[in-house]
Amino acid sequence: MKIVRLDDLKPGMQLAKPVYSTEGIVLLNAGVVLKEPYIHRLRELGFPAVYVGDPKSASSVPEAISDTTRYQAMNVLQETFTSVKIAGTLNIDPIIDVVNTIIDEVTINRDVAVHLTDIRRHDDYTFGHCVNVCLLSVVMGLALGFDQLKLQELAMGAILHDVGKVMIPDSILLKATRLNAEEWDEMKRHPRHGFNVLRRCPGIPARVAHVAYQHHERANGSGYPRGLDIDGIHPFAKIVAIADTYDAMTSDRIYRKGVSPFVALETIKELRRRQFDPAVADAFLASVVPYPPGCKVELTSGEVGTIVGSCDSNQPIVQIERDGNGQPLLAPKELSLSQHPEKQIARIV
Repeated sequence: MKIVRLDDLKPGMQLAKPVYSTEGIVLLNAGVVLKEPYIHRLRELGFPAVYVGDPKSASSVPEAISDTTRYQAMNVLQETFTSVKIAGTLNIDPIIDVVNTIIDEVTINRDVAVHLTDIRRHDDYTFGHCVNVCLLSVVMGLALGFDQLKLQELAMGAILHDVGKVMIPDSILLKATRLNAEEWDEMKRHPRHGFNVLRRCPGIPARVAHVAYQHHERANGSGYPRGLDIDGIHPFAKIVAIADTYDAMTSDRIYRKGVSPFVALETIKELRRRQFDPAVADAFLASVVPYPPGCKVELTSGEVGTIVGSCDSNQPIVQIERDGNGQPLLAPKELSLSQHPEKQIARIV
């Protein structure tokens, strides 16, 4: 199984994972052999990439949350954001239900190394992003020893952290090129918008509203909207800031391709003391897989293959496709790096 961008898809390739609509409806199921009309329609719908390969390899890779939960959460968010945009308020009950489900699944699967494998349409970026930020924040909350109540409030703040974006014009949110200075100033107002919406909604704790307000603040005072330093930022917002940064970096946007998880993790490691709370950053770095399933890598032995699973965050299972001389293998073989310490990942290819 590997990720293939739409521009590189060819008729005859097989889908390893289903392709879903925003509503969680299966558009193309795993095992479907792609035809040119299917590829054309995926491109029209705005999908940046899909997973191709043997569906059995995809089903053998455990996920922190199920596809059903992910798309249920995206649906709830879409309805919630629409309500905020039209009426300026929201119903908190569906949010509580969906974050409790996410917390339950992440807790049950807490030994699963986290890798984010959703393939989002560009129009669905905000909803998928908020779900991923919630998932990553819960993972960090568990690592930091949060109790159930703190996990719930953290998850609510995380999943609603970008609700203020409903106040930003679509011409800015969906712009296909980088924002100019005036547009960027407008975009930077979304934390304050989110805070103002959430603090007026019955049943939403003040800490949840402050997550929306502070998730772009940075430990060294370089963030926005208020330039708070590490002592002034709420602990929940420190967590959501890292999750938000990571998912934003690794996601494909209209105007650029996302970076690999490895590059994003290295960036967060570099910013650990300057922009983030070091203890929170350490919890994050210990929880997320730098080489997710579908990533093609070259080993120090010269062998080339695709990541198909993980024993832990730094010891993936690689399906070797080319030998050390660059020659294709007649039959690809699986190699667990935990059992071959002499072989390490040299680079992503």
